[in-house]
Amino acid sequence: MSDDLKKLYELIGVAAPDDSDVSFSTLEASDTNEPPPLDADGLDQLEQALNENRRATMARIREGWHADVTEQQVREAIAHARRALAEPGVVVAELEAKSFGITPLPDGFTFEGMDLSEIPIDLGDHKFENDDVVSALGWVFGAGPFVLTRPDKKNFRFHHQAPFNSDFIYPLEDPQPGQPLEIALFSDFGVGRYYSKYIAKQFRTRRFPYAIHCGDVYYAGRKKEFKEYFEDLLDPILADTSVFALNSNHEMYSGGVPYFDYITKRKELQPAKQKQEGSYFCLRSQKFQIVGIDTAFFGHGRYKDEVLKEWMAARLREGRELGLINILLSADHPYDLGDRKLTKLLDKDLRSLVIGEKLVDLWFWGNTHYCALYNASDALPFVGSCIGHGGYPYDKLKKDIELKPQPAPLAFLEKELRFPASSGINSDRGNNGYCVMSLNADGSLGLKYIDWMSNPQFAANLTRAAAGQPLTVTELNF
Repeated sequence: MSDDLKKLYELIGVAAPDDSDVSFSTLEASDTNEPPPLDADGLDQLEQALNENRRATMARIREGWHADVTEQQVREAIAHARRALAEPGVVVAELEAKSFGITPLPDGFTFEGMDLSEIPIDLGDHKFENDDVVSALGWVFGAGPFVLTRPDKKNFRFHHQAPFNSDFIYPLEDPQPGQPLEIALFSDFGVGRYYSKYIAKQFRTRRFPYAIHCGDVYYAGRKKEFKEYFEDLLDPILADTSVFALNSNHEMYSGGVPYFDYITKRKELQPAKQKQEGSYFCLRSQKFQIVGIDTAFFGHGRYKDEVLKEWMAARLREGRELGLINILLSADHPYDLGDRKLTKLLDKDLRSLVIGEKLVDLWFWGNTHYCALYNASDALPFVGSCIGHGGYPYDKLKKDIELKPQPAPLAFLEKELRFPASSGINSDRGNNGYCVMSLNADGSLGLKYIDWMSNPQFAANLTRAAAGQPLTVTELNF
């Protein structure tokens, strides 16, 4: 491999194959190693798949790139990738000229916890943005191989398999009077940009007892991506914080293998704190229960596997019988902002449990890139919250989005940009952040949404008037 090609892979953030690796075009179907980046033959295969099975191929591409990517954009990215392979030195020079080095902050800009010596802020960092050239090349070379391959179902971990004997149910600490149990909830975090690094720094400083990620390490959940965008940021908190992480569609691009390997590695690093064994789990205390499910391995955004449905139903029903608040976590969403239509996950797979039996009180999810809190309603008897803003550089929301028909009544919508208007920084990106869920000894909950600069954006108490009643959201001043 030429030095120019190695430099190209470095610039776009894709692990370059070493000389011992096979090329993508010679990869055997039975090979369990992570596939190398697409080569020229691989690009031919991707284009052929587009020509012969456009609908299925575009659906697979949209799972891993972004939901609104067009066929024309994909074909342009493939053409650019061909040119990069043919003239890597020329493309490297163009990409380096385009970056212009680090774009500095304006004089006087600061926020709590800002430390540019530890985490530099480059206003010219556009990686993973939908219209960025580097991101397009990174997607084609890094995630493109997984459009043409499929995960091995044998890699999945079921709770009833050896060597597991936990049933994937773990104790959750009980909050004490005046001492709520704080849990950091975040999603779509695995990008390794400065804003996600500042979120990780808050986790390290605040030492939450628990932190739960609802999925997505970009582009394709590869080993290198897990190492640089997830492990390096979160390993420093493992001694203080029990970390749980859900599987999502980007992890599944690499068959979930690096994701499961990470769970094992994390548990080996800190066995006293890190209990997670599989891609779903239940955390249970005397008044609360958190149930995390895998909506990616057996179908993108679906929950159809009967073993998993039986496990989930048993946990939720047990929670009801014990009088617990049932909190559901998933990578995928039951509904979306500005759209009354329910997803198949809720309408087809979980309707009987969530709407029919009303077994879920509070549901958090990621995958869709925004942050919002929804009240319960007669039709949807649970409080819902999208927290898909933990790292992905999502576009700012359209001004009229709140005026569109909503699936449930909105209690909060994060409308701020990544940089406030007062900073003088022109940003077209939405604000990144996370949610702190506080479990109280009296059975109530608190939610506080905090952005990457440590600014509180919204706070609320959630209470239940009587058993069997939906939670009520009451906004708080902060």
